[in-house]
Amino acid sequence: MLPSSTINETEISEKKSNKAFEIDFENKKLGGIIDSRDALKQAIHIALITKRYKYPVFSHSYGTDYGDAFEEGYMKAMGKVKNAICDSLLCDDRIIAVEDFEFERKVGKMAVSFRVVTNLGDIEIAEVIDNG
Repeated sequence: MLPSSTINETEISEKKSNKAFEIDFENKKLGGIIDSRDALKQAIHIALITKRYKYPVFSHSYGTDYGDAFEEGYMKAMGKVKNAICDSLLCDDRIIAVEDFEFERKVGKMAVSFRVVTNLGDIEIAEVIDNG
């Protein structure tokens, strides 16, 4: 005879953790634990510098694909970079919007700054996008 019991359904949450190891990108070292806004800001930076589709460990929705953004001139590059950043970041359920983009032309690169509206408050981001 089999035991008679019932299994209660539990809700599985897919919320992203608000804690992470702090990464010192310049010295290539891990630091202590960071949380909330600092962890989210670091997650944004990592998503922006990770090339989408390159690493099989990540899903196809993770990372940023700048593609051929720089091949058709600076004006079109601004639109393509903005779209790539929004596409990358809006996959994260903690991020509500990406707005107020500003671009600066550099030799072979583009500096971009923008505001990320999140459920933890607004975060200002400044990145340099390489032409390669």
